[in-house]
Amino acid sequence: MDFIFKKYTSFFKNLAVGFLILFFWLIYSCSNTTINEPKNNQSIWFENPANNWNEAIPIGNGTLGGMVYGGIESDTIKINEETLWSGGPRDLQNLTAINYLPRIRKLLLEHKTKEAEALIDSTMLGEYNECYLPMGDLIISQISEGKATNYKRQLDLNKGIVDVTYNLDNVIYKKEVFASFPDKAIIVKMSADKSGQLNFSTSLTSLLKHSVEIKDNRIILSGNAPKHAYPHYLGKKDALYEEGYGMRFNMVLHIRNKGGNVTTEKDKLIVQNADEVELLFTATTSFNGYDKDPVKDGKDYEQIAKNTVESLSKTDYSKLKSRHLKDYKGLYDRVSIDLGKSSKDSIPTDERIKSFSPGTDPSLTALYYQFGRYLLISSSRPGEFAQPANLQGIWSRLLQPAWSANWTLNCNAQINYWPVETANLSELHLPLVELTKELSVDGAKTARNMYEANGWIAHHNADIWRTTSPVGGSGLWAIYQVGSAWLCHHLWEHYEFTQDKEYLKEVYPIMKGAAQFYLDNLQRDEDGFLVTNPSESFENYFVKPDGEKGWACVGATQDMQIIRDLFQNCKLAISELDTDKEFGVKLDAYLSQLLPMRISPSTGRLQEWKDDWKAATPFAGQVAHGWGLAVGNQISPRTTPELAEAFTKTLEYRKPWEANNSGSWTGSFSAKFWARLGNEEMLQKVLDEHFEKALFPNLTSNFGGFWEIDGNLGITASIGEMLLQSHDGEIEVLPALPSFYPNGKVEGLKARGGFTVDMEWSGGILKQVRVHSQSGEKAVLRYGEQLREINIDKDRDVNFYF
Repeated sequence: MDFIFKKYTSFFKNLAVGFLILFFWLIYSCSNTTINEPKNNQSIWFENPANNWNEAIPIGNGTLGGMVYGGIESDTIKINEETLWSGGPRDLQNLTAINYLPRIRKLLLEHKTKEAEALIDSTMLGEYNECYLPMGDLIISQISEGKATNYKRQLDLNKGIVDVTYNLDNVIYKKEVFASFPDKAIIVKMSADKSGQLNFSTSLTSLLKHSVEIKDNRIILSGNAPKHAYPHYLGKKDALYEEGYGMRFNMVLHIRNKGGNVTTEKDKLIVQNADEVELLFTATTSFNGYDKDPVKDGKDYEQIAKNTVESLSKTDYSKLKSRHLKDYKGLYDRVSIDLGKSSKDSIPTDERIKSFSPGTDPSLTALYYQFGRYLLISSSRPGEFAQPANLQGIWSRLLQPAWSANWTLNCNAQINYWPVETANLSELHLPLVELTKELSVDGAKTARNMYEANGWIAHHNADIWRTTSPVGGSGLWAIYQVGSAWLCHHLWEHYEFTQDKEYLKEVYPIMKGAAQFYLDNLQRDEDGFLVTNPSESFENYFVKPDGEKGWACVGATQDMQIIRDLFQNCKLAISELDTDKEFGVKLDAYLSQLLPMRISPSTGRLQEWKDDWKAATPFAGQVAHGWGLAVGNQISPRTTPELAEAFTKTLEYRKPWEANNSGSWTGSFSAKFWARLGNEEMLQKVLDEHFEKALFPNLTSNFGGFWEIDGNLGITASIGEMLLQSHDGEIEVLPALPSFYPNGKVEGLKARGGFTVDMEWSGGILKQVRVHSQSGEKAVLRYGEQLREINIDKDRDVNFYF
């Protein structure tokens, strides 16, 4: 009996131990579970078709963009192609401005502002940018009667696919729409739950000059862009067409049907009694590089489109879809984010936005973050002739789009890429890197011709033809001298996150060239400091103590912050590459002579200009001299507390987030300011303002009635920065987490030094951080005042518990 008792006692002990092991393993597994499958809402959806552009759903593969309306009787997908612009290569070099530059500089040093401004406007400005153009529309007109019920139009962010479903005449219809990067196409699959029910016509059209040909279940629209298109704000409506000029393009739609038949009627294809239909669409232009005439030296766009469609027509839909999913999810699934559930997860997106009130919808913040990542994936892919996201990403519906839908280099183009590295989409940064390289070519001519300087410069605007001279209108914006330096900040940031030395070797000459321009071009002010002259501060006017109002100045604070950042980053690159040390010594000498930031003795605020002048419109939302906080690292609560306090006073006075409903750069900068200052409640205030007042029904950012994508992407970056920052040589987790998100989990965020960070918190307290090292670099992990040393081998990870 003792033997039996001991035997079973041992058995139950082992069983108990086994259960304990299982129990703790389950706890560990749950704590380490990824959230690639969403625990909250990861879709944008509506109960009605779109009535206009601001209700449509954007799709894109980096090259092709579409806005899906999801109509029933008539459905539209508005099409863009990233390289379709007006104009062509042109020489806009100003060869006479250099004759007036010494006089302008002297006038500004003598404080003769009005005379200097007049001379700048009359001698230094040039032509306006060309315009990014809409390519056309894919139209589907259904042949049916009756009223649809159970309508739903949804973008599944986890798949990058739009679904449209509805019930009509007791038939359930479905459309599945996606833009495929691997197959260079927009693909629509139409089906019904009863056979023979698909009856519709389809056509292609364009606002540009075009012709249409129909052949073998295929529609081919061929067109050409104008030689020149004016910016919308000039009030000139006519685009200029001229024989032998203007980019060529075509759109090709191929129909593949199961059941029924396809016939031709004028410029339409008619589908009758089909069971399933696939619309396979692609588009190309003759663009063959920024320096090649798209007519004389254009690529064979027609043959390229034909080859693409032939390949599509021979590939099963299931394979097309699986290739899209593999490619898209390979980017999107890198980051998962859960900031808590919301009762509003279950209502349509337009209603969710309409009914938004602060403090009611935490999961909207996570949804918005992932939507921003989706927009980057859709509008910025590397590849031959790849273009970075412009003012509207890749989507534009007007022949004269807002501000030409160009790359505005005094903030908008750069804001688009604020989130890209932290959001674990590093390779999507490369189109902006390529734009910077290409601008340096014409920029070297502009530096030489306008300033008699070496190196290169880009001013306020750029278009696909990569000209760098000041544009027309007013020097208030046009003579912005640090567009090139700000772009080079992105060259360095990409290295900081990737630690790719081969890449750094490639871009260092571009950074050096930008720095060389300022070494040659900086001027002495009356106190002996090196400054930009002429200068202006983010299109802001100042008021001098004597009441004179103006914009032209010397050494605006933002200029000096950006140039300092460029010089410092060049020095870091020199150290990393162990090269060009003589140039580093020269940079050191100049760094010590740059005009420093100044705090106003009368207000305690950080000065926007060299002199203690007031802003003429302090509440317009433009707070230029916060660049060193929001973008650079020259203002920090931890390393430069006096400057941080002075700029905080500036924010408290000027309240930029209240301007323009926190749309576009006003919300983007404001949110970034408070995130960097670690003021989580003010950050949440800006997010609330943005969600409440600055969003169109389709979640895109409204600025003056137009979608400006930097509003979306700047806020995306700020959400990322409330969770993770890596600016001060440390990896700081939850540096600005509002109390609105007491429980949460995020995985896949990136930090400088090649680190990937996952974290989880509960009750507002961090529980666990997992850090993966891509490069084996050392770092410091910070949570509040707690510090942990990170010394992780390459391609290994470590868990930290708090």
